[in-house]
Amino acid sequence: MKRYILIMLLGCCACQDRIDQDAEKASITKLLNDETHFAAKGDSANWASCWVHTDDASLTFTTPEGTETYSGFNHLAHEIGQVKPFDLKLTRNNYHYVIGSDVAFVSFDQQDNWGGEPRNTKETRTLRRIKGDWKIVNVNVVYVTPPGGQQTGSFHMDVNKIPKNPKTGFTNLSGIDGMSVAYLDIPAGTDFTPLFEGLPDNMCIAPHWGYIIDGSIRLRYPGGKEETINAGEVFYWPAPHTGVVDKPVKFVEFSPDSKFVPLMDHIAKKMAAQKTK
Repeated sequence: MKRYILIMLLGCCACQDRIDQDAEKASITKLLNDETHFAAKGDSANWASCWVHTDDASLTFTTPEGTETYSGFNHLAHEIGQVKPFDLKLTRNNYHYVIGSDVAFVSFDQQDNWGGEPRNTKETRTLRRIKGDWKIVNVNVVYVTPPGGQQTGSFHMDVNKIPKNPKTGFTNLSGIDGMSVAYLDIPAGTDFTPLFEGLPDNMCIAPHWGYIIDGSIRLRYPGGKEETINAGEVFYWPAPHTGVVDKPVKFVEFSPDSKFVPLMDHIAKKMAAQKTK
């Protein structure tokens, strides 16, 4: 009889552990979904409630172009404050949880439209329990297909038919197998630097490949290095950089969507802010 009671007690404890684990998984999953939706809505206050507010909070993106890390809660909050609200389409599956008493780790596959283009990522979250509630301390995002990577067919278009971005007035098109193309006809006296203020180094975050059709442009890099690219030359401009147009220039450039789309969003906000002054 005693042995039977002991078995029953052990069974109840095991059942309780399983129930607690299920409850923890549900709580963590809701937190992660809420945090992502708050970010997409530009809801900084509610987004912040999902995070640990310490200097070891971090977010790392790994794309075909490289890896970028944002460290410290204040840095992350600044970046989220720059997000323009959009209609997020989010799917997550293949969850794997490791849950301890005060630390948890979660990995999953994700499909979304962050940045305006469909993308597939593998993601992880590390969480801490703060005063009984789970909070995010680390996010890792690895792109497994580039934004726009679903388009694999050929593409061609007259440069004069590339559409204008209604928010910036720039002539560009994104989503071409993960790349953007832009055609620029820039007057003399243009300095791009004010449009990049607020970005790292206050410079352009996107690398560009292209060809100067007419005129020339002066590029400036961190540390003061400058170079002038002239008509008839192909080019590669690594990030970060800025440009100054001393005489009219026409050129075509190609850039990765993962950098170019956020860049255009930033420029649109800067231009909108200038109009309100």
